[in-house]
Amino acid sequence: EERFVRAVRKKQTVIALLLMDQSVVSGIGNVYRAEMLYRQRLNPHTPGRDVPEDVVRALWHDWVRLLAIGVETGQMMTMDDLSPERYRAAMASRDDRHWVYHRAGLPCRVCGTEIALEEIGARKLYWCPRCQA
Repeated sequence: EERFVRAVRKKQTVIALLLMDQSVVSGIGNVYRAEMLYRQRLNPHTPGRDVPEDVVRALWHDWVRLLAIGVETGQMMTMDDLSPERYRAAMASRDDRHWVYHRAGLPCRVCGTEIALEEIGARKLYWCPRCQA
């Protein structure tokens, strides 16, 4: 955690790229990157050095939590506090497991703004321009 925080906070590189940089942290991947940034309501274009330390730590703790959920369920589940019915639907369909990932052009589950899709670091990035402004 400490090494991650130091690596992120010293760089001008945008956080969306830092989360995919193996010299910063290994293994986050594209799905968790999009979802972690959304869950922290963090603009993916924010330079690492401008991300508050408590938010960088929250990213780390969220990643640890999401990985544990993935191991436990065998699924990349990133939505919290689902009703039993919505949880069953999410386990049955990948489309119901994520806040923003793979939802380009669809309304944000929170604010209704169209989920944006762009390429950054040669990978697709999904994000909400309103919730993550």
